[in-house]
Amino acid sequence: MPAVLLDGLRMTNATQSYIDAMHAILSHRGWITCSKSMLTGMTVAGFRFTVQRSLQVESTTAYNWMAENFIAADFIGIAASQGAGFNFESTFPLYQKQAVGMIKESIDNGIGVVVWKDRFVVVAGYDDDKQVLYYSDGEGNEQGIHDGLKSLAYDDFGRNETPYWYYQFFENKIELEEIEIYRESLIQAIYKWETHDPMLPEGEYACGRLAYDAIISAIQTGDYIAKDGASVIGYYAGAKRDISLYIRELSRMWPEIVQAAEEYGRVAAIFTEVACLLVEWRQEISDIALNNHPQVTLLVALVQEAKEKEANAIEKLRWWMRESLDNRFHDIGLR
Repeated sequence: MPAVLLDGLRMTNATQSYIDAMHAILSHRGWITCSKSMLTGMTVAGFRFTVQRSLQVESTTAYNWMAENFIAADFIGIAASQGAGFNFESTFPLYQKQAVGMIKESIDNGIGVVVWKDRFVVVAGYDDDKQVLYYSDGEGNEQGIHDGLKSLAYDDFGRNETPYWYYQFFENKIELEEIEIYRESLIQAIYKWETHDPMLPEGEYACGRLAYDAIISAIQTGDYIAKDGASVIGYYAGAKRDISLYIRELSRMWPEIVQAAEEYGRVAAIFTEVACLLVEWRQEISDIALNNHPQVTLLVALVQEAKEKEANAIEKLRWWMRESLDNRFHDIGLR
């Protein structure tokens, strides 16, 4: 039996995020025509801001995938099913076989699948004769493999550098009023800013506004690895940039929030600068009294400025959405 491939389904690796994979699949299916920055905002994914207190690279994927990726799809009217677990469990071979079968079924239906392969990637085909899945991670292809794709043996599904396995496939789309999607995303943005992710221990992670304090603490104490810190900050620079573009687009309807877009634009620029400086200066400041070093002082000042800018942006959104927020009473995260 020849390989089954979804023609033209390739992932563009902008931020190495779930949204990269989701956007590729939904665009290929014809269910969305929006930019990746718009999808980042509508799904609320771009407003998630979590850091491990030593700025480890896991910061950007430290959230409840089953809950939040499902809700991300639900926010925009996409029905999704998914599975996840640990590959060290005795039942893993059974789940692995079931997962591969469901992935193949989705491909047969013309819809790609999001899979965790040490990051989120897109499965775009399979070959039963070779017992492999074909996936796109935005970084080119293996020699001899179909253009832009890499191979993953059925037996290797879920066997990652970390013990987690995960897949998500999309089933259908329900038409929603876009203006209501936009409104809900802004409400959820405020919720993300104010609320710690209940899945994460507060001693190890910080979320929303408190993530800024954790970044400042790591810089002041030197309790981070430069490469990891730059990667995390760089990732969030992209997310803040996407949110700036998203809110700017919404400001065409609601001019009152254009300043929030400008504030997020400045936050993105600051994050980009900080990421570069972390790498450039790390060797110089590694063996000295960090708190008193002028370069550390500058980094802290930049992060503090970014915090103030984002706080201003959130306050603009809060003012604009005040009536809807009041209707949520004590829990604005409710839908």
